[in-house]
Amino acid sequence: MSPGGRRPGKADTREEIIAAAREVFADKGYEGASLRAVARAAGVDAALVHHYFDGKAALFTAAMSLPFDPRVVKDGVPQESGPGSGAAIVEGFLTMWDKAEGTGSSFASCAAATATAPNVADAMREFVIERIWSAEPARPGEDKKLFARRRALISSQLMGLAFNRYILRMPPLSTATPRALGRWAGPTVDRYMEGSLG
Repeated sequence: MSPGGRRPGKADTREEIIAAAREVFADKGYEGASLRAVARAAGVDAALVHHYFDGKAALFTAAMSLPFDPRVVKDGVPQESGPGSGAAIVEGFLTMWDKAEGTGSSFASCAAATATAPNVADAMREFVIERIWSAEPARPGEDKKLFARRRALISSQLMGLAFNRYILRMPPLSTATPRALGRWAGPTVDRYMEGSLG
């Protein structure tokens, strides 16, 4: 036992931290959780949590068994807006999930976790808002309600494609390449990002 009453790091400490993080995120949501609270729940020093995870987002990604941080997809999209950005978002999003198929971090396993536990879904939504949408400014002259509508519609397009591809396995969405799906669905995402929503 360490002088402060905290256990030093050992071989399975990382997994114990992840298990504690799942409970803390489920209880407090993403916004309400802190690395210090996770450390307390795991019975380790907060510095040990920082040793294994580079911030709260990295810990949440591991705790929820996400195969990637959603910001990785956004960072891979060309900075200039306009036609083509939607295709890159769709392609990047589905490519990441394709790589996760057959692992414990597949789309189906993550969808099951959020579907069966509303508090997990709440935490997931807060995480996505912080990692993607908080860094995306509203368009000039647009109010927050319209911006919220845009991001909800983009999310619905991406999640709908993923649900049909990985859970329903509906051809041709289940058999086409992410690049092809980007060409097909990208213009819709472009309209949600930039066009009139009526």
